[in-house]
Amino acid sequence: MKKDTTKSELSTVNSYYLSRDIIKICEVFCSKVLHTNADQYYKRKQSDINKIWNDIFYGKISEWGVYFIYLERGRTNITAPDMKIYSSKQKSFDADLCYGLYNLHVKSQNSESAEKYGDSWIFQSKDPLFASPTEYDIIVGCRVTLDESSKDFIDGALVEIKLEKRFIDLNIGSPKLSKFSGDKKAIYLKDNL
Repeated sequence: MKKDTTKSELSTVNSYYLSRDIIKICEVFCSKVLHTNADQYYKRKQSDINKIWNDIFYGKISEWGVYFIYLERGRTNITAPDMKIYSSKQKSFDADLCYGLYNLHVKSQNSESAEKYGDSWIFQSKDPLFASPTEYDIIVGCRVTLDESSKDFIDGALVEIKLEKRFIDLNIGSPKLSKFSGDKKAIYLKDNL
């Protein structure tokens, strides 16, 4: 007999396991979008193509994870992740997902980084959120753990929402790595509980 899920149980869903199919979609997306993002990374003094690919990959995985978590919570009026390929001139700081009136700004971190630096998420200092946030801007900080059967094959990924809070209510700090200190700002989970 299936247990009835209560409304309060739905709102506490904070993780989702993404299948290999979604991982493959994200891999294909990264391959197609990588060249359009490289210019933006170079402007930020980042030229490691593997890091750029990983940033895009983990970001898109997190968006899909949040999307499915919201669906599991019964919040069906959420937009799906945008899989369109934009030119570098068309890129923006727009929200990754929208739920009703809320703009969900999804931030990702892999489990290895979380172990090393603590649960934290990095922002560009020039992100418009710092100049004109609204009460509808929500930061959704995620941790992604890949399920790898080998170094070259990802079976799936666990996406966990670690932080879900209005941007205007967040404590914002400086990144732990000094190379990011001028261009970036950081949100640490321990400062935002």
